[in-house]
Amino acid sequence: MAKKSNKNKKEIMKLKIYVSILVVLIVLIGAIPTLRVNILDSLSAIYASVLVNLTNQNRASANIAELKVNPLLEKAAQLKADDMATRGYFAHNTPEGLTPWHWFKEAGYSYAYAGENLAVNFQNSEDVQTAWMNSRGHFLNIMNPKYTEIGIATSTGIYKGREAVFVVQMFGTPLE
Repeated sequence: MAKKSNKNKKEIMKLKIYVSILVVLIVLIGAIPTLRVNILDSLSAIYASVLVNLTNQNRASANIAELKVNPLLEKAAQLKADDMATRGYFAHNTPEGLTPWHWFKEAGYSYAYAGENLAVNFQNSEDVQTAWMNSRGHFLNIMNPKYTEIGIATSTGIYKGREAVFVVQMFGTPLE
């Protein structure tokens, strides 16, 4: 009987350790918003690299040059995505009227041509791309031969009372 009791005590001790670790993770995720956002973003099935590939596939099918990923455009897209996710709006202009061009400037991207596509409440990259290709304005941005570079970012936040993934696709041609 003593052996069984010791085995039960060890199992209970292991369970307590697992529960303690879980509690610490829950506290950290709730206490550090950026950690919460990064963890939730990584669980999303929407990936910037997949969207870049899908965009370039669409362009290639029309004999339009591929877009190169630019870190400054990625930064601009992340700034915009984080702003929408943090403040819970979905629009090209912020609630106080800042235009998409604000985010290009904030990231330090000087452009000759620039454009922006947005998406929210999608579960995977393919659905985002399909929706953009079926929307005239988004389609025209994706297929615009004047654009040479791209940056895409996602951020997770609350939109209309529920958790949502915000997707921002920035296009540009650098100012020479």
